[in-house]
Amino acid sequence: MTPFPITNSMPTASYSTRGGARIGWVNYSWPLASLSVVASGLTITTTFFGLFEMGRYSFRPDQVVRIERFGWLPILGEGIRVHHTVTDYPEKVVFWCRPSDVLRGIASTGFSTTTESTAPVSSIPPRGFPLRIWPLVVLVLLWNLLLGYEFFSQPMLAAFPGPCTITALSLVFGTSLAVLFSPFVQAIFLRPGRSIGEVRPMFLLVATIAGIMTVVFTVAFLAGGIGREPRPKKADAGNGSFGICRVIDDSHSPPPDSKRSATKQIPS
Repeated sequence: MTPFPITNSMPTASYSTRGGARIGWVNYSWPLASLSVVASGLTITTTFFGLFEMGRYSFRPDQVVRIERFGWLPILGEGIRVHHTVTDYPEKVVFWCRPSDVLRGIASTGFSTTTESTAPVSSIPPRGFPLRIWPLVVLVLLWNLLLGYEFFSQPMLAAFPGPCTITALSLVFGTSLAVLFSPFVQAIFLRPGRSIGEVRPMFLLVATIAGIMTVVFTVAFLAGGIGREPRPKKADAGNGSFGICRVIDDSHSPPPDSKRSATKQIPS
């Protein structure tokens, strides 16, 4: 990656643009992220399909080691990466955009880092994975057990979603919320010395999606589910409870009158 020198030549008041972003493990495609820069700070904001804000990441010049081009494929995967020292943010912060235009826009605001633009990124020690492994393994096992039990114990024509699916989604939703807001649960999931801010984007996205799916699936379950075999109607001549009732009624009907039948057979 080639670092871009941030200079103070002819600064303007501000610069802003819209694009995509990658914050930690969560990727936001265009136009779900925005970048705004002034001389005193740089801010990347992400949204959930433009409906509400998912995260806001602000950096002072002294918190940025280097801003450089980033990407694998021209146009499709280009952007800038902000190498920073904020331990409450995910280590990887990328803004998807046209790098040349955005880097010029940043430079025009007068935003400059306190270190040289050629400072080695190796000066920022790698953090490693912030989460403990065993709580994630337990969560995945419970998820698979609930879905597996519902899949193998129910007949093929049973309604979907069932109670186990809704329970699995509720488990993920509740766990994600607990990690976001409960210091006790954070101490279980996070490694010592790590911050919830490093994984907040991931758990916030998981909680949002799992919450929406829980509501939708609960409504579908209460409405009778998807794929349930239709019940036979009363006028249906096929098998079922109504057919059995009809056979029973016929068996108890009075026998035909033999004299009336013989009278009908005599020609007039």
